[in-house]
Amino acid sequence: MLRRVPFHARNGFTTIEALIAAVVFLVGLVGLLGALVQARSATGQARRLMQATDIANDLAEQIQLWDFTDQRLGASDPLCADDPLDKDHKLLDPTSGDYDTYLECMHGEETIMMLGPEKFGGLRTPSFTDESGVETKFSRFYIVRLQDVRLGVRRMQIWVKVLYTEAGEQRVVTTQAMRIQMGGV
Repeated sequence: MLRRVPFHARNGFTTIEALIAAVVFLVGLVGLLGALVQARSATGQARRLMQATDIANDLAEQIQLWDFTDQRLGASDPLCADDPLDKDHKLLDPTSGDYDTYLECMHGEETIMMLGPEKFGGLRTPSFTDESGVETKFSRFYIVRLQDVRLGVRRMQIWVKVLYTEAGEQRVVTTQAMRIQMGGV
């Protein structure tokens, strides 16, 4: 007569339990990978914004070094000088009719390098390449508004704008500087 050995539960996982655990792990891993991709994208956006801000600050610092009577500091067209912050967002829509008009009323690369690259101590080529080899080109512009405050005092307000394209959309960074001339107006 055959004797049956009683069944004892063994420690460990069954195949079904192991498969369920693997599926749960993979679902969590997919969610983590999605978060990593978003974080990388956000880091790239932040890097380009910082680069644009650095370029704007570099140009503003260079303009501060120019003599008050430097020919590159001529007053801008009233279209730009009256709306230096571009409150209507003309620069964000390259397809609008105002885009080109607004660009033309600002001082650009031609004016910046008017005296030759050797006379400009700042960043000469405003473009950067990231670690994956993608190059971002930045365009620099500035607006100058001159005002006689009172007899012998002249104020120069300067708005520096840096344009770049990210994910097919136009982006603009603006910084401002001010200079005062006293006495020799």
